[in-house]
Amino acid sequence: MNNPDFYLASTEGYDLNQPRSCKRIRPIASDSRTDMLLIEIDPPLIGQKYGLGGRDISLVIIAPRHKGGSLFPIADWPTYVHVARPLIENVESRDTVGDNELELIAWAEIYRTEEDARMKFM
Repeated sequence: MNNPDFYLASTEGYDLNQPRSCKRIRPIASDSRTDMLLIEIDPPLIGQKYGLGGRDISLVIIAPRHKGGSLFPIADWPTYVHVARPLIENVESRDTVGDNELELIAWAEIYRTEEDARMKFM
């Protein structure tokens, strides 16, 4: 991925113990939140764990995990986020998703640089 916007990793596991490059795609809202961001991650998450067979997960939606956290703009590094996978096709063409169209898959952090993300694990 050329020129990532930031990096996603999780000190809590969730198959995110290695930083993933992230590109912003678009803000997105759900039934209960308006502060979410659709991103593309590289490398993708292995989809088999989620019943997707050989289809991996490269699009996820993140939302601030703590009150006062923001993705518009990202003011604090790292920012703690919820990570959800869309359960629908063509999510990148939508402005909103239903809460029932998302599956929470991780708690994670976003970091400004890959080095910052890697330092968290040392």
